[in-house]
Amino acid sequence: MLDTVRTIGELQQAITDNYSLVQHYLTQVTVEEDLCNYLRWLSDNEVTTEVVSHLKRNKVRAPGIHPSSASKKGVCLLKLFFECTNKVKPGVDAYSQKSQTTWDVGTMLHDLHQKWFSDMYGDQFKFEVPLKSKDGYIKSSADGLFDFAHYRFILEMKSIKEGGNYGWEKVQAKPQEDHVRQSHFYMKLADVPFALIFYMNKNAGEFKEHAIMFNQALWDEMEREVVTPVIDAAYKKGPAVAANPGWHCKWCLYQHGCPEKGGKDDHVEW
Repeated sequence: MLDTVRTIGELQQAITDNYSLVQHYLTQVTVEEDLCNYLRWLSDNEVTTEVVSHLKRNKVRAPGIHPSSASKKGVCLLKLFFECTNKVKPGVDAYSQKSQTTWDVGTMLHDLHQKWFSDMYGDQFKFEVPLKSKDGYIKSSADGLFDFAHYRFILEMKSIKEGGNYGWEKVQAKPQEDHVRQSHFYMKLADVPFALIFYMNKNAGEFKEHAIMFNQALWDEMEREVVTPVIDAAYKKGPAVAANPGWHCKWCLYQHGCPEKGGKDDHVEW
C-alpha cells in the first residue's frame, strides 16, 4: 500500500485509499517547534548567525503570470494581461520611503529564516526555488521546499504586524485566502501535495503556521477564472479579458493604458 505522499497524484490516491495517511503527513507539515528549539540552542551556545540580504530596487519582472499577482481574489485580468504581453509598459511607481522600508524589512526576515532553515534541515530544505509551468506562461519562485523521504511541502512565508485589517489577529484561526491561493500556484508548479503558510510577527517576534494540502477544486476554479482566460488572451488570440476596476487601481502601474481608467495608450489593441 502507498506509504508516501510526495506528489499531487499520490495525495489524490491517498485521499481515496487511505485518508489517515494524508492526515498523518499533514501533521508533519510544521517547522515552529523545531525553529523555537533551534533558536534556544543558538542562544544557549552564543552562536552568531551570518545572513546576507539583497535588497533589490529593480521591480521589473519577466513577462508572464506571476502567482503573487494572480492569486489575489478578484484580481484584474487586464492587469495580468499587461504583465504577460507588455502591450502597455508599467508606469513609474511613486516612491514611498515607508513602503520601501517595509519591503526591505520583510525581505530581511525572509532571508534570516531561510538561513535558519538551511542550517537546521540541510539538504532537506531548498530556498528560492525557481518554478514555471510546462508551457512557460506561469513563472515564479517559492520561498522554500522541504523534501523528506515520505512527504514534501512548500514553504510560503509572510511577515505581518499586529493590528489593522490584515494584521496578526486575522491569521490566528486560519491563513488569509490570498495566501492559500498563492500557495496553490507553487504546489501545482512543483507537483507538491502540501504547503506551510508561515507568518512572522514583525512586532512581537511570534510565529503562526498553517498547514494546507492541495485542493483540486480550488485550483480548478483559479485555472478557470484566472489562468486560462489570461493565457488565451495573451498568447492564443482568445477573447479579450476585461478590467476589474476597484480599490486596487490606486496601486496599479497600468492605469495609463486601461480603458476603464481613461487610458489613451495608442499602442494597445483591444
